[in-house]
Formats: sequence, structure tokens, C-alpha cells
Amino acid sequence: MGISAASTTPATWDPAAVARLRAAGIDLDDPPRTGDASAGSGIADALALMDQLAVSAAVARRTDADRAAVERDLADAAVALQSSTATAALGMVVIPSTTDPRPGPVVVISPAESRSVYELYAAAAFAQPARRRVVHLNGRGSRASAVHSGIAARVTLRSASTEWREFPHAHPERALHTLTSRPAAIVAAVPPGSVEAARLIVDHPDADVILVFDRAHARFGKGVAEQIGSIVELAFGVNLDDDDGEPPADTVDTASVVEPTSGIEDVADSATDDLPPIRASDVVHVRLTSSTLELTNRTAQTLDVRVALGAASDPDVALAEFRATLAPGDTRIETTTDIPALRGIEPPHTVMRHWSHESEEVYEGGEQRIHAFQLEVRRTDGTVAAARRFRPGNGLDFFVTARELTAVIGRPLARSILPEPDPGSAATAPPRDIMAALAAALAVGEGVLTARSS
Repeated sequence: MGISAASTTPATWDPAAVARLRAAGIDLDDPPRTGDASAGSGIADALALMDQLAVSAAVARRTDADRAAVERDLADAAVALQSSTATAALGMVVIPSTTDPRPGPVVVISPAESRSVYELYAAAAFAQPARRRVVHLNGRGSRASAVHSGIAARVTLRSASTEWREFPHAHPERALHTLTSRPAAIVAAVPPGSVEAARLIVDHPDADVILVFDRAHARFGKGVAEQIGSIVELAFGVNLDDDDGEPPADTVDTASVVEPTSGIEDVADSATDDLPPIRASDVVHVRLTSSTLELTNRTAQTLDVRVALGAASDPDVALAEFRATLAPGDTRIETTTDIPALRGIEPPHTVMRHWSHESEEVYEGGEQRIHAFQLEVRRTDGTVAAARRFRPGNGLDFFVTARELTAVIGRPLARSILPEPDPGSAATAPPRDIMAALAAALAVGEGVLTARSS
């Protein structure tokens, strides 16, 4: 059971669009409900329908829409949200593609003015069933990052997607033209009063567009929105195990790995009872900078790691290999400027990215890349319990998440972030998909808003 939805214009629904929404966890009635026979088909109409039915509304695309018309619709929606008395924390308006979506990524947009990160969860939900990669155009820096964040719920999002890449942009809505592939879906947070999303709707009729409205932000302001957003993320949890208790499937596409070095093998050993538990916040981070290779082990495991380095122009040839043993919590920084095989290959360079409230130094460009990363999980007696080989997506910055580590050693995640629930009020089984988990988490945040409003 995901988030329920209603349509302002049910007669226009295409069966393929309905199938895409249901695969993502948005449940349309059959036939879809309409709250008012006189309802229009615009964004503001969809949000009003949500007030009537307490659902996430879906609206069909207007065939005659131009940018000025959509901007007026968004402005009307902003007014409607401010005057709404509904206690829903999230409003999500889905505008389906007018054609079959291209085989491109799911692009998620986080404007600088937004306060919650509900758009990340919606993007992961749309990307997961179709195994599409996620491209995050981030205008908020680390506060909206799924890559540079230790928040357990966001680690789950990354591991549920085949690939998650993040690009900082001061004006992310205007950065879609910089991507090499047209998106199959665009998920955009819409801050109160913003009409920037109009360009997304008009310029991309071949993509599903999902507009995410933080209703707490519109009604109660930034501070309340940030608090409710944090509560929702905490309640989202990190364990989407199957009902039978089996560990989650490995979401890393190891079949695409081209082995650049000899002697690296996958190892799997079921005898892992003597290993420390995997915490939901566990992560292994590998980063290549202009002069160093950085390895961080934020897990309770003892890891042997091997990193193959080379040139971006020849990803199947490893020019250098680094090996190390990382104790729990250990960080290693190795200089790459002294490696003879890498001399003459341009390293990535430092770029300072600026957002509305902060700046961050990132590494981009150059020719040096991480071609492969292998970790071996060691038992207390020094033997190898499990091992896995990964191919970093961009070759510069790579995470192994708790969910991926779980798949490596074949063990369920430890429930170490939230306290044990009251058995009398606990659900019979954890939600199995992202949208269902988000719906359950939103109910917690909406309970807080209800108490505030009463």
C-alpha cells in the first residue's frame, strides 16, 4: 500500500501512465476518484482535491499549456496552500508524460529555498521499479544531499537505486540542459511562491513531472517545515526488508563491472555470526582528490580494501593499485602525486560550489579515476567472511552503503536508529517499498501538525 491518489481528469488517463504510477507506489482507484465533478485540471485544482479527499492528487497534463499559464497555475496553488486547513505535510501533483517516456534517468531537483527533502524519496520511488538511475540537481548543498549525508533514510534511498549521481547547481531548474540524456521523469520540490517549475512542465512533455509541495512550509513557515521534515525522515526508517525476513537484494549492478586487475575475486561465506552487526548508518567512503586517495570506514567491520586507479580514457586498464586494512572507524589518506604510473595523467581539480547559505569544495574533471574498489570483510581470526567488487559510477566519489554491505555478508540490517517500538502499536510488517514507507512516515509528521493545529 503506497500513497493513494485521485485524478482531476480521470477520462484522460493513459493505461501506461497509470501503470507507471502504481509501480512507483501511487495507488489510483479504478476508476480514479474525483472529489468534485466541477473540478478543473490544473495544479491548484489538484491540491484542492487533496484537501477534500486527503490524498495525493494526480493531474493530467494540459495540452494547451504555455509557460505563462502554468506560472499562473503555480501562483494560484501557492495561495491555496497558504489558506488550506489540511494537516497533510506533503502535496504531490503528478503530471504524466504525453508520450511514452524516454529511457533516461529520473532527475530530482532541490531548489535552494526548499526546506524538506521529500523530493528525494519520490524520485527513488519512481526510479526503483524501472531500475532507472537518479540524477540529483542540488541547490541546497549537503543539507539536501543523499550522497554527502550520513542520514540513514537517505542511505537507503541511494542503495535502492541502480545509480545515484549528484550535481550542485545554484539554480537547478535551469540546469536540465546540461545533462547528456533527456529525463524519463522529473521530480521537483516547489518552494512556496516559486513558479520556476513551469519551465519543467512546458519544456518536457516527454517526461513524467512530479511536483512536490511542502505544505508545512507553505502554511507554518521554514522552521516548522524543517522540524516536520526531520521527523518524517527519522520515521521513514532504514529497513525495507521483505516480510519473510530475508536480507534485501543486492542493488549494485556487479554484472557491469569490467575487471581491471587480476586476482580480485568475489567471495561469499554464510558463516558471519561472529561479525559485528551492521548499523543503518554504516558507510564506506572512497574519494579521489587532486592529490590524495581518501578511504573512510564508518562501520564496525574490519575491512581489507583494494583500489584500482587509472585514466578515464581507458577504464579497463589499472595503472596503479592501492591496498589497505581499515579498522572500524578508520580513515586513510594516501598521496597520489608520488605514484609514477599516474604522472602525466591530469588529476581532478578543486571547484568551489556556492549555494544560498553555504559553500562546498568538490572535485571534478581531470583524467585520473577510480576504476574498481574491492572490500573484504574480515572475521576476528583474520579470515575472509565475504568480499565484493564495485565499479564507482563517476570514478571520483563512491559510497558502499549499509544496505549494500548487508547484501555482501548476507545479514539483515540491525535496527539501531529508532528505539524498539511498543509491541501493542507496532505494525505487523515493515513497509516493503519506498512510497509505502514514506506514507507511513508522513503519518507521523502529520500527527504532529494535527496537534499543533488543535
